[in-house]
Amino acid sequence: MLAQRQRWLLLGGALLLTLLLAAGIGQPESDTGAVVVEPVAVRPRGSRVAVAPPAELQVGSLASLPRDLGAGRVKDLFPVQSWYVPPPPPKPAPPKPPPLPFTYLGKAVDDGQVTVFVAQGERNLVVKAGDVIDGVYRADSILPPVMTFTYLPLQMQQTLEIGVAN
Repeated sequence: MLAQRQRWLLLGGALLLTLLLAAGIGQPESDTGAVVVEPVAVRPRGSRVAVAPPAELQVGSLASLPRDLGAGRVKDLFPVQSWYVPPPPPKPAPPKPPPLPFTYLGKAVDDGQVTVFVAQGERNLVVKAGDVIDGVYRADSILPPVMTFTYLPLQMQQTLEIGVAN
């Protein structure tokens, strides 16, 4: 019983001593009240000469540190991050020619060559294969029941119904 009590007293005393040392009770203080920690000499392996760390790595008083290190520079450690990737913009529709501005009026066949009469607004036109109208439309072929035009700015073909041959 006594041996067990002595063991508990020794363990309690060791715990108390550890707590006092951890709290820094037994360390010298500077005139500012801060605890002074002295650097420990470090020696490389295999060397018998003690080497002290450089002066800028030595631990000193906290009072010697500037107090406004981070003043005015508050950084958000957890900024909002969006992982949404917007879809690519839709591809533009390919250009297409405007509707044909011609209205079919009639046709005539002379020596195997077909001539077509069309109206463009208030104008009446006589068109044969190969004719260019206003530098915008070219009559490529006249093969009843259709007449083929090429819209020159886009080089795209369009057709106009002209009916069957008479």
